[in-house]
Amino acid sequence: MRPRVSRRRFLAASVAVAAAPYVKAFAPGEPKEKVRLAVVGVANRGGANLKGVEDENIVALCDVDPAHAAKAREQFPGAQYFTDYRKMLDAVANKVDAVVVSTPDHTHAHAGLIAMGRGKHLYCEKPLAHSVEEVRLMRQAARDKKLVTQMGTQIHAEDNYRRVVEIVQAGLLGPIHRVQVWLARKPDAAKKVSTPVKPIHFSIDQWLGPVPHEFFYAKHEEHGGTWPHFNWRYWWPFGGGTLADFGCHYMDLPYWALGLGAPATVKASGTPIPDADNKVPNTMRVDYEYAAVGKRPALHMTWYHGTSGPDDGKTKIPGFSNGVLFEGTNGKLVAGYSNYRVLPEAFARDFTPPAPSIPKSVGHHQEWLNAIRTGGTTTCNFGYSGTLAEAVLLGNVAYRSGKAIAWDEAAGKTDSPEADKYIKWQVRKGWELK
Repeated sequence: MRPRVSRRRFLAASVAVAAAPYVKAFAPGEPKEKVRLAVVGVANRGGANLKGVEDENIVALCDVDPAHAAKAREQFPGAQYFTDYRKMLDAVANKVDAVVVSTPDHTHAHAGLIAMGRGKHLYCEKPLAHSVEEVRLMRQAARDKKLVTQMGTQIHAEDNYRRVVEIVQAGLLGPIHRVQVWLARKPDAAKKVSTPVKPIHFSIDQWLGPVPHEFFYAKHEEHGGTWPHFNWRYWWPFGGGTLADFGCHYMDLPYWALGLGAPATVKASGTPIPDADNKVPNTMRVDYEYAAVGKRPALHMTWYHGTSGPDDGKTKIPGFSNGVLFEGTNGKLVAGYSNYRVLPEAFARDFTPPAPSIPKSVGHHQEWLNAIRTGGTTTCNFGYSGTLAEAVLLGNVAYRSGKAIAWDEAAGKTDSPEADKYIKWQVRKGWELK
């Protein structure tokens, strides 16, 4: 009889993260012990992530809003329920193997670092953290603890991105010196953060987490005792606006295809907005410069939001109101989430894509779960996705400082004391990062 493998021995391999870029799916009939999970944030985006792991052993659920948690609690009646993730992680530390975090940006790192500090594998939504400093701490914790991690950039698992990466890496476009990334979305941030919603029926203290009370209560009173539940992302103390919301999704494609690392310089501009110390801009342009590395030439990448095409919106590409444009010496390629097109027509007529070489994904969540069981790694582990998230958030640092910045990745600081103020943020007492 085959000896029974204990849970401790079965999951022990997960602390040794392999270097292989893809995770092998389990063979038919292979034992598949369920991963024991605690899930922080269980509605909206959190609900989608919960669905991605619902076949595992859901031990605990946490959501500050009991009304938001009602559906998840009904689905998993055996799971313990908490409104404070600190208390949850204290209570179930010895009962779970991994944690899923889908909270607003301002609590990503706080929940994530507590979980990783207890040796728990972590799935965390983009942009991984609220500040550059927090991203770096998340990367360090994952590396030091040898944990299996995955950032929630689910589009990374889709076939279209894989085909684009194959084309770029095959060199068919020629050397690429320029990439443009744009998003037509132009939220009226000033209006959104001023729109009242129903009165709050949950603990605002727990929702605020590390954000100082003084900021919230001033705005709470200003808006008639109500608070926009979703529109937190349009206030700097809680989120990073459209760039932090979508940058990791769209910039993931050039980061993956070109093997990008830290930018050398970052410059940003955007629409002036009242109360700019607190409210994000409606439109932004961020220019990133990357030094040449190996055979890859120096690269200039630009992010735009609030425009529907490259070149500050002066160029329109039908079918791509949002997209990524790779500009090579042989030709160009524009890509969205689900489609791509090579340009111009003369180049496209004779274009033959390479045979698929990147394996089909088993699913973004499943990839993480399989890696926990097998001791493998993931395609959006914090080593890769942390570098991406750091670059995204540096765009906001450059915008808020009002100047072009040079980035020293090793030191974790810029060449500007004014900009360095935005690398980290001041949290309220008792919520300091460790």
